[in-house]
Amino acid sequence: MSTANKQRASTIKVGALTLVSILLLMISLIWLRGRGLDSGESRTEWFHDVNGMKEGAPVQMMGIRVGFVEEVKPDRRNGEYGVKVSFRLNKDLGVTPPKGSMLSIEQSGLIGEQFLEITPPRLRDVTLTTFQEPAKAIQKGMPVKFLYEQGYKQVGIVEAVEQSRDGNLVRHRLSYRINLPGAIMPEDPLFELTLDKTGEYYLRVLPKEAYLAQAPPKNLQFTVEEPMRLKRFLEIQMDSAEALKLTNEKINELLSDETIDSLHSTVKNTEVLTAQAHEVMNTANALFQTTRQDLDRLVGVSEQLAQNVSEVSANINDIIGDPKLKGEMSSTIASLRESSNAMKELLNDPALKETIYTTRDTSKNANELMLTLRKTAQDQDLQNRMERISIKLDTSLTKLDSVLGNVDELTDGQDQNLKGILEDTRETAKNMKKLSAKFSGRFTLFKLLF
Repeated sequence: MSTANKQRASTIKVGALTLVSILLLMISLIWLRGRGLDSGESRTEWFHDVNGMKEGAPVQMMGIRVGFVEEVKPDRRNGEYGVKVSFRLNKDLGVTPPKGSMLSIEQSGLIGEQFLEITPPRLRDVTLTTFQEPAKAIQKGMPVKFLYEQGYKQVGIVEAVEQSRDGNLVRHRLSYRINLPGAIMPEDPLFELTLDKTGEYYLRVLPKEAYLAQAPPKNLQFTVEEPMRLKRFLEIQMDSAEALKLTNEKINELLSDETIDSLHSTVKNTEVLTAQAHEVMNTANALFQTTRQDLDRLVGVSEQLAQNVSEVSANINDIIGDPKLKGEMSSTIASLRESSNAMKELLNDPALKETIYTTRDTSKNANELMLTLRKTAQDQDLQNRMERISIKLDTSLTKLDSVLGNVDELTDGQDQNLKGILEDTRETAKNMKKLSAKFSGRFTLFKLLF
């Protein structure tokens, strides 16, 4: 073989070896970047922002690389701008993302590359309690529904059911999974076991606040979680810092010197009130103890009274049971009956009735007389007249006595007849004075009586 042929053969060998090396390098790079020679079907999702993710970025599922990003390009959908991301999964791995999986753009480390993460829907638990056994069995496969503006729509399925009893209560522990693409559940929702029109149970999800969300589109394959850019993250942090600053300012305003002094006064007043309350409680406790002692004494007296009543009842029963006493009571009752009959006959006597009527008239007349005397005694005019008469009579008798004395001095015993008349007149005047004194005393007694 000539030298030229040898050089040509060597060149061909080197070229073939180079091509094989380049081909092997390309295959290795494609394999390392998640591009398989026999990749599966292409899948497409729509993002508002991909946060710098590029074509060829890996696709991971639970931390395992399962494919690569095939295409990243701007797109417009329903008048809104966004990014269309197409990716392929490695067919050789046989990985099929579960329905309703979350699709998000993640970053490996602080400055690492962006990649597409597929997160399967997680299993959630809820415990419900019913007061009686449900009309139908609650079984695995029961639908989970959420109220949208378009009506109730199934968003998941119950995958496990456990039941326990506590008296009349039945507790149901349900494990469910949200598998509707695009269905984002509210935070901390409420749940109810509800019967539909066909009489089958379903688990109804209710938000704590009343609102109606739009149902997700029908052609979605994944639930897309939009990435958060560092700028947006910093904006949220700044908003939080501003809110915290305002909160601190409000707290500083509230914790002014006047507020602190007021709090000190309140604490002191609280201590004083606590001490007073303690004293009141001690007084109330002592009162309760005294009241308890009084109640104990009252209970003791009540028991003694009850015992005495029992003894009296027993004595009365013994007395009533005595045959001799029964005979005496019977005879007494018979005597009372005879006395009653005699009294009735006496009251029916015409002479007694006439006497009673006469006595009644006499009493009536005496009453009228007493009323007249009382009226006379209370007559102020009559009293005044009687007093004036008594005073005049006393005055006249005094004057008469004086006149008789003068006449006696003038006669000086010359005429015995005249002297006798004067003596008689003087005696009469004395008697009249005594009579006036007695009359005045009787009239005073009469006034006192009436």
